[in-house]
Amino acid sequence: MRLRVGDKVRFLNEAIEGMVSKILSNDRVEIVTAEGFMQTTFEQHLVKVEFDMKEKISETVPETMELPAVAKTAAEAASGAKAEMKLPIITSLKNDETIYAAIVLKEERSPLTSDIEFSLINNCSYSIAYTVAKRKNDSRLGVAAGILNARTEQFIGTFSQDELHHVNGFMIELLFFSEREFAPRPAAEKHLTFSSSDFVDHEYWETLKGREDEVLLMPVYVINEERDFNVKKLLERYQQKEEDKFSEVSTVAKGKGKLKPQKFVLLSKEKVVDLHIEELVKDFSGMNNAQIISYQLNYFLYEMDQAVVNRLHKITFIHGVGQGVLKSAIKEELKKYPNIRFGEAPAEKYGYGATEVEFV
Repeated sequence: MRLRVGDKVRFLNEAIEGMVSKILSNDRVEIVTAEGFMQTTFEQHLVKVEFDMKEKISETVPETMELPAVAKTAAEAASGAKAEMKLPIITSLKNDETIYAAIVLKEERSPLTSDIEFSLINNCSYSIAYTVAKRKNDSRLGVAAGILNARTEQFIGTFSQDELHHVNGFMIELLFFSEREFAPRPAAEKHLTFSSSDFVDHEYWETLKGREDEVLLMPVYVINEERDFNVKKLLERYQQKEEDKFSEVSTVAKGKGKLKPQKFVLLSKEKVVDLHIEELVKDFSGMNNAQIISYQLNYFLYEMDQAVVNRLHKITFIHGVGQGVLKSAIKEELKKYPNIRFGEAPAEKYGYGATEVEFV
């Protein structure tokens, strides 16, 4: 089945109907639902149907009543009228194998009081089953759950600043799968917290192609096949390299007759890593803010693996203050490591933008 712009369709696994508004690459299409929302999905997840969205909406609204703004938008789209719509966020992202939480302010001029629109972006090759819940102390309040296919996004909901103030962020749980053969991945959990003050500093906000508003992209999970934490695997990976190093030192020592054969190499027991992007990449002008955060987080994970392998006593990461997106992501990753302590590094030495990790 090849769909065309204007075709009426229904999702195979969900009670959602809509109209094709754009044909995208890789067998994907953009859909305008009867409620006026846009979704991106694969053609194989849709079935073509015959119905009139405008008539469908009008059936439940008397002729004397004025259609709600959202319903008007859907009706106009179905009748072929040009409605001003924002492009889905996913269409502006490069394939970086990352799952994002996307935040948009409904009133950008009032960041401290504006409602926020929260979406989940699956910019990776896996499909995911997800749950989103508000966290209130030790309990949860369910918000949304469903299936999010690869390279698609899902609108989760609109929340007031007062709601954010009365909950301790959102808990996002993910399960990974694919219709093709794939390497299994463990379930993932992410705790996202943000408050009104986070929306004032727009250092990490982006204006994406096809959208006039700014979007805050917060990495929820970064796909990295080498990431799965396994101390034994890490030690095996570097064992041969270290043995070769010991052998070389011993040979040189014997040859000169001055040095005794060395069995061990003394390594520094402490390390400081600066995660500012200008310290990691010579030219980052072509990277957007989301890609920068993803690169910094992957570099942090690499340095943590190195610290485990080399049996460091302490490692300090300088991440800066900013809006706290990178700092929050680092703390969530550190919770997965056994036998460590972490916290704020001494302010008198590193300022207020560093995290110190001790191996116990």
